Order: sequence, then C-alpha cells, then structure tokens
Amino acid sequence: MTKTLIFGTALVDALMNVPSVPGSGGNSLGDFLEYQVGGCAINAYCGMRYAGAQADLFVPVGHGANADRIAAHIRKIGETPRVIPGTADNGWTVAMIEPNGERTFIVLPGMEQLMRADWMTHLDFSSYDLLYLSGFQLSNPLVAQDVLTVYDRRRPGATVLFDVAARIETVDQEILMALLKSGVMVHCNEVELPQVARGETFAERVAYLHALTHQPVVVTLGARGTYYYASEADQGIVPGEAVKVVNTVGAGDSHCGGMLAGLSKGLSLRDSISLANHLAAKVCMMQANMLPISAGRR
Repeated sequence: MTKTLIFGTALVDALMNVPSVPGSGGNSLGDFLEYQVGGCAINAYCGMRYAGAQADLFVPVGHGANADRIAAHIRKIGETPRVIPGTADNGWTVAMIEPNGERTFIVLPGMEQLMRADWMTHLDFSSYDLLYLSGFQLSNPLVAQDVLTVYDRRRPGATVLFDVAARIETVDQEILMALLKSGVMVHCNEVELPQVARGETFAERVAYLHALTHQPVVVTLGARGTYYYASEADQGIVPGEAVKVVNTVGAGDSHCGGMLAGLSKGLSLRDSISLANHLAAKVCMMQANMLPISAGRR
C-alpha cells in the first residue's frame, strides 16, 4: 500500500472580490467575501482525500486567532492539529479575486515561517512512498535548510512532488539546486517554469528539470490542460475541462492533491494528471479554496 505525506503550512485567507488589482499608488473598492482556512498543503490534502485516497497531514499550528480557526478546521476534517508549544499565531493572506477568477495574494507570514527540524521529529520520512513539498517552505533560508535535511531522510525510490508555487524566485539558488535532484517531480505553472528552470524556450526548461531530477515534469496550462514530460516517447498535453471560473484560489494545490491521489492508487501518470485536471476544474467553479471533505469521508 502506498504511503503519502503532505507536509507544509496552513494559513487563513481573507477573500475579496475586486474589479481589478490596483497598481502602485492606485485604489480599488473591494467586496469582502469571507475568511477561509487555506494554504498549499491543506488544500492539496483535501484534494487527495476528496479523490478517495489517504495521506498523513503535517501542518504546524501556533497560538492565536488564526491558529484557532485552523485547528478547528483540521479537527472538522478528522485530523488532530499539531500544535507547536511556545509559538506565535499562524499567518494569513489577503486574496484579491478579479472578475475572471484570477487571484492576487498578499501574504502576511506567521509561525509557519519559523519551522524547525525538531517540529518534525515524530515523522518517519523513510516510511513514505510519496511526499508533497511546496516551494513556500523554501523561502526562509533557515527553514529551507531544516526542511531539506528531513526530506533527505526519505527512502531510496520515494518520490517528492515539488509544488513550485509563487515566490520561487526568492529562494536561494543553492537551496533550490540541493532539492532538484533524483526523485523529485516538479509541478509548476507556465509563469513559475522560467523561474525554476534554465533555458530560453519552454522545451529547454522542461529538459533542464528532467535532466536534474530524472522524474516527470508537470506544467499546468490553465484551461488548456496540463503538459507533462516523462520521456521523448511519453509526453504531451492532457486536456483540461471547460468550466465557468468563479475563483482560481487553491486550484493548483488541488491539482497536486489529484496527482498524488492518482499515483497512490497506481494510476498512470497521464491518468493521474487527468484526475488532477478534474479536481482543479471543480475548485475553479467554487468560491471555496479547497474541495469539501469531512471526518467521515475516508
């Protein structure tokens, strides 16, 4: 049986509709929607569970109003919050959603940006076949070093799904190169690809990552679907689903959850991506940033 770990952070998202994101010195009238628990890891976890697969979840929880909201949500989905003694509150984001569903974030980090290796001593990284890691966990160099140290404890043959995520350009290049090695499957979108890979063309950048990791490279293309490259003989675009977009918050994270679900069930890479496309499309049709699950949905 495939064992999966989804590791990362949880935050509180303050969602609001805006007619357009203002430029520097500008002004825009927003329509506040709601506060939602979010964050790459917990969104991906809910996507995986929604698809009928299982995973262990580790998102550190601090102390404060945001942490209380996150802890309540984790209990609601049937998990036990991992509260870290002596820590501050979890962070939050302002998510501005434009009429076409595109979102722009302002992130106000919290205790999750102070993550240390001793927070993860209860995890046996060598026991997992699949592991999820978001690029957000690499933006603080001290945190990144500890994260890479524990991820290096994974067993030979295990696969890390690396969700590149926004702000990857802020990650120290030495840290990035320490991660991008055999056994790491890169998952990114078209904007993130040139930020994480070298080369002048799309094909050159994909080839660069594949040569480093010896794993498939997965690039989401929005409504067009998802491109993947596993080898010269096994590559192409898995078509997406045409939907009415309400909100794209959480779509990429849910796509990762869908891929992990498919791979954990033994589906082919292409079929796993097809499942991921389906889940991402569902999230795009919702105001919520994650797919609905409950304690009983296992």
